[in-house]
Amino acid sequence: MSCKEEKRTDLKKVEDTVQKDSTVIEETSNQNLLDSLASDLRPGEKLELEKVYTDEAEFVMFDTGGDYSYFVIKKDNKLIGLTSNIQDEMNYTRGDIFEVKWKIDSSFVAGDGERLEYTEWFISAKKIKEGSVSLFRKKYTKELKYTWSGEHEYSTEFKDYLYDVVEYYLANSTRELVKSHIQANSDLTYSIEERKEKNRNYIVLGIATEVEHRTSIVQWLYIDNEDRKLYEYDLANEKLIEFP
Repeated sequence: MSCKEEKRTDLKKVEDTVQKDSTVIEETSNQNLLDSLASDLRPGEKLELEKVYTDEAEFVMFDTGGDYSYFVIKKDNKLIGLTSNIQDEMNYTRGDIFEVKWKIDSSFVAGDGERLEYTEWFISAKKIKEGSVSLFRKKYTKELKYTWSGEHEYSTEFKDYLYDVVEYYLANSTRELVKSHIQANSDLTYSIEERKEKNRNYIVLGIATEVEHRTSIVQWLYIDNEDRKLYEYDLANEKLIEFP
């Protein structure tokens, strides 16, 4: 056998070994992912791939802002985004309780070498109980007005999201001043602006009453731009308090 033939044979052996090792690593990695299937919807429970589960949870929002859409729900005070291929907006009301069907299935993380992961996928939802916002709309029948400052133009979808946040706050606030204005069916409005405090970027909403085109602030709300957590501003103690 010539030296060239020996080198080609040796190279083929190396390629076969690398390919075999890569396959073993990939299979082991995939098995590790399967062994670690978990969800905050079923904490501590060993989950099965593609099995359909049914749970009751509170609807938060339907987010269509990425490669996938997300049916975002809340259970035991934890936010959970169920992955979905649905791109059309779902006309559900925040706070309503739904019977949600979901499963664990594969997805690929874009921009990361199409990395495989397993996550919760949305199948269907059926409303079983009206939540606080639906009940709020029945007793406060006026439409909320809003204004925004600055050069930034917000999309219709984002403004709708902020409107939902304000409604959710008004429906669940325990502050007496807020409740008294709702009870009186006052004309309520809110301003939208952006602020940076302590190296965090916030959308700031100023809920106010409007009388003869003059406004009076009732409550400031802060939304963290990074994780979308909602805070109410405690004026007396000059601090933000996370709103549940």
